[in-house]
Amino acid sequence: MSPGQPSSEAARAKAAGGTSVSPVAGPGGTGVSPVALDPPASLKQRLLGWLKSFGWPLLCLFQLGLIVSAFQFGSRLADLKPSGDRQGAGASRSGRSVKLAAPIASDPPSGFEGRGRAARGELDEVDRLLRVSRYELALVLCRSFSDRAVAELRDAFQYRLGLCLEGLGQWDEALTCYRKLASHTEAARTAAVALLGQARVWLRMRRPAESKALLCDLLRRSALPELRGQPFLVDAHYLLALSASLELLPNEPPGPFNDNPVTPLTSDWSLDRALDWWKEEGSRSRHSAKPQAADEPEVVEVHPGAVASVRLFSRQLPLTSLLDRLAEQARLHIEWSARARQQVEGRGMVVALERTSLPDALRVLTEPLGLAWSIQGDKLRFSSDDETPAEQLQALRWEQARRTLGEVVRSHPRHPLTPAAFLELGDLEAVAGHLPEALKWYTRLLREWPRSPLGIEGQYNLGLLRCRLGDRPAARQAFYHVLDRAPAHELAPLAYWRVGRIYLDEGDAEQALSPLRRALRSGPGSTAQAAAVVTLAAAHLLTDNPRAANAVLLEHRELVNEDRFRAATVFLDTLARFRAATDRRQRQREAGDLLATLLMARGDPVLGPSGLVLMGQAYQELGMPAEMVRVYEKALPNLRGPLASELTQALAEAYSTLDRREDAVKMYRRMLEEGASSGARRARLRLAEIALTEKKPQECLKSCRELLQQKAGVDVPVVLRLMARAYEQLGERDKAIQCLQGGLPGS
Repeated sequence: MSPGQPSSEAARAKAAGGTSVSPVAGPGGTGVSPVALDPPASLKQRLLGWLKSFGWPLLCLFQLGLIVSAFQFGSRLADLKPSGDRQGAGASRSGRSVKLAAPIASDPPSGFEGRGRAARGELDEVDRLLRVSRYELALVLCRSFSDRAVAELRDAFQYRLGLCLEGLGQWDEALTCYRKLASHTEAARTAAVALLGQARVWLRMRRPAESKALLCDLLRRSALPELRGQPFLVDAHYLLALSASLELLPNEPPGPFNDNPVTPLTSDWSLDRALDWWKEEGSRSRHSAKPQAADEPEVVEVHPGAVASVRLFSRQLPLTSLLDRLAEQARLHIEWSARARQQVEGRGMVVALERTSLPDALRVLTEPLGLAWSIQGDKLRFSSDDETPAEQLQALRWEQARRTLGEVVRSHPRHPLTPAAFLELGDLEAVAGHLPEALKWYTRLLREWPRSPLGIEGQYNLGLLRCRLGDRPAARQAFYHVLDRAPAHELAPLAYWRVGRIYLDEGDAEQALSPLRRALRSGPGSTAQAAAVVTLAAAHLLTDNPRAANAVLLEHRELVNEDRFRAATVFLDTLARFRAATDRRQRQREAGDLLATLLMARGDPVLGPSGLVLMGQAYQELGMPAEMVRVYEKALPNLRGPLASELTQALAEAYSTLDRREDAVKMYRRMLEEGASSGARRARLRLAEIALTEKKPQECLKSCRELLQQKAGVDVPVVLRLMARAYEQLGERDKAIQCLQGGLPGS
């Protein structure tokens, strides 16, 4: 058969409706290999043919997909590992930080046991995220698994959900979560931990009254079998003491014009301890502990000693009867006001206390009900808060807060909340005006807890107290400690501002410029920034640079445009323009504006002592010495150093001008006490002149001789002429003539 003719088999296939394929040349290029499909092939044969054509590419794609999936799975597992474990090749391939991703769990074993193991694994992952403060990721996991967790772990997820919300500062949602847990759990210990979480959130919200009510309820039941000896009861004691003092301390944020001490920032408290409490929840014996039987008789015992120890167990006894029996056991005569008795009549509560001091027992029993109590001699008096005089109630609360904080510190001196207790004890003493005692607590905080974050607040409060005590160098050093330890802290701009203010009050305006500029640069969003603008302008005016003062106020006019800064800003700006004016008519116009702004800025606390100095100088430049004296008298007690000496001399000169000789003599003698200086020489000369005017020649001569002994810086001819007039008053003309001739007569 010739190559150009189709074979008989091909012809038959074509006739049968098959598909023919064109011949393909062999390897050698000669001959042909006729290929044709068999007549209708089976489905199996077609599939085999399809696999032969496309199977290998599909297999390659499948293997490539497995490789990519494995790589992604390994990367996500590496993301979930702690930072210390990421040292493998995966971490070295990328120099950038990798975000934590939600865990990818393998399919758990089927059945209840498998779901439980998977949920516990997710619970451990939530704990790890909470400990590294990744509250957002932990919250996502908690919400994902809490609804479908097994029954035995549902409370655990709910508790961690509250911790996540608390860590994120979502206070209302955290309270709701803790309330839900406390209301629906069957475990008394779980309910107690949830209650403590609510109290902690109330305290973070600066609502100590709500926190105290919950903590008193918890501590009142602290001796129940399921709660006895639990570690979180110590934290409850600390939180109750801290809430009592926070209720008394001013609730104001730190600022440039707030000299009250800074209170602890409860929002910075770690949640690690709250998480550790739950770790001990695994013991089923605590859940199954049998509570005290309802028919067990009530116990009211007071054991005598240096501090009376109270043991109380009661489930049905009315509160009035319980307190009566408690007073009887303590050998106290109880006295009720009519309103107090009516306020607790018919009230009853579960009480389980042991090894508790009598004051603490009275506190947890009565304080949530609005009762005030006091022990005087052998009498225990109860009255309602509403009928107790405000000053007396404040004094009672103050004493109880200090006593409670002191007791909890003595009982648990190395507790993590001890630094907060030290700080609040110092704050209580400082607000009460007991500055030496406050200094002791702040110093103890810095000495015993040098690494505590609250050391920043302690140093800042120490600086405030040193300022109040007049020890400005020590105050400046304390504020510099704040800056050296935490330059990015929110108190840093305030510390810079206070350092500049101290230099300014000491009369060293040049030295004040640098810290004030730093306060201005580092304080965006802080009230210290606007205060720094005003104080910096005042410093420029005190260094005789009015144009720089005007430029600072103009550049930062948006910051000082608030109501509380407006009067001081307008005064400083007007004074700067008045001093910078060179034209006589312009100066006269500015003088009228300056007088108006002086009347508007009178008594403005923003200016401070240095601002009062500028006001006095402005009155002096306007020719109003009486007004200058009034302002200087107000500023002088708060000034030290050269600026105080300058004001003292100005006041003495003004008193002499206003014919207030006694006041002038006091000022000149004050200048003499400050030491030998040009001001002291001026004071001696003025005292000699006043003595001569008052016909006291002997005092005049004494001052002149003391002045001549200094020699340096003394105008001798002026002193000798003054002595000549004194000798003339004494009738000793020869000595007077000798003085006029330039000689010094003998005594």
